[in-house]
Amino acid sequence: MPSKYDGAVFVLLIFLSSFLGSIFLLAPLLPLAFFAPRVYRNAADRLVGYWLTFPASLLIFIFKVKFRVTGDLIDRRKPAIILMNHRTRLDWLFFWNALYKMDPWLLTTEKISLKAGLKSIPGAGWAMAGNGYIFLNRNYAKDQKVMETMLQYYKESQNSYQLLLFPEGTDRGERAVSIDHAYADKNGLQKYDYLLHPRTTGFNFIFNELRKNNYLEAVYDVTIAYPDEIVASEIDLFKKGVLPSSVHFDVKAYSLDEILTPEQMEVDKKDPVDTAKWMNELWAAKEERLKKFYTAEEGKKELEPSGARFVWPVETNEPGYLIAFATWVTFILLAIYLLIFFWPTKYYFLAVVIAFVVLGRLRGGMEFLIAELFFGRRLFLEKDR
Repeated sequence: MPSKYDGAVFVLLIFLSSFLGSIFLLAPLLPLAFFAPRVYRNAADRLVGYWLTFPASLLIFIFKVKFRVTGDLIDRRKPAIILMNHRTRLDWLFFWNALYKMDPWLLTTEKISLKAGLKSIPGAGWAMAGNGYIFLNRNYAKDQKVMETMLQYYKESQNSYQLLLFPEGTDRGERAVSIDHAYADKNGLQKYDYLLHPRTTGFNFIFNELRKNNYLEAVYDVTIAYPDEIVASEIDLFKKGVLPSSVHFDVKAYSLDEILTPEQMEVDKKDPVDTAKWMNELWAAKEERLKKFYTAEEGKKELEPSGARFVWPVETNEPGYLIAFATWVTFILLAIYLLIFFWPTKYYFLAVVIAFVVLGRLRGGMEFLIAELFFGRRLFLEKDR
């Protein structure tokens, strides 16, 4: 049984591995961004992707969380958008286990759209920026140029990425529910009991940008549900040391002709199309699915498999998690040893930390510098932070 201290141990290991990993593993890759930007992109994708296996392994070994994953396979060879409801602030953490079950290489091709403030987290924020995640301010006018640039970067990197979006914009906390219900009342919409109404503007922009650049082959709708305990945030995890015993994911793949009307499919790709109706209908159907799930009898709460109706094994018996766990714990201990007993390591550590902080101040973040080096010109994206 997990103890109340397990949450603190989990958070400490995640912080140390991301913080020290950014300094001793990611930073040495940065020179590649100057003279071989595609090599840097591939190396950083693999490094961060392998790090994601570490928190996934901790969920298995420390908290014994079971993951039920059903539906369609997310194809890492296809550029795509992944849409997911945002029940808690930990949904993205659990999703890494789902990706690992389907195909461990998906951890190297997944990108995420996040709140801009997360970029300031020492270690994890640096790693996410170095991995080319998209950080948004929730200001469409400012975010538009950032999204456009990063999506073009994905395309021209010659890699196929799957971009995870949370259309609701935030997790379903009490304040968000209150605001969403007021929005529903004002606009004559149904009040949702298990979701927030999606924000369609950002998805519509990203959909059209990717479509225009011939860099979109599918949209995956992911439904996440918790059959027992719902842990709202990382603060609850840290203080109480609890996580749900089980997390369910179901994936449904949509081709573009399932999203757009026949008339929209005929529209030139350079001209935007409106996907708001499809998104709102998708969310209304998701609300009904979740109502059926959460009102089912205890022990019978399962999401009906979608699409190809794959059901991945709940138990993960292959050694990947164990190898990742051993690798990253060994790395943490080695890095701490070097910091304590070798003075050159201390100077290097200090120099890299200062460089990351200055870079964030002057250029808005590492992802902007990497994009500028790739395109070979100043983009001035720091003005759109």
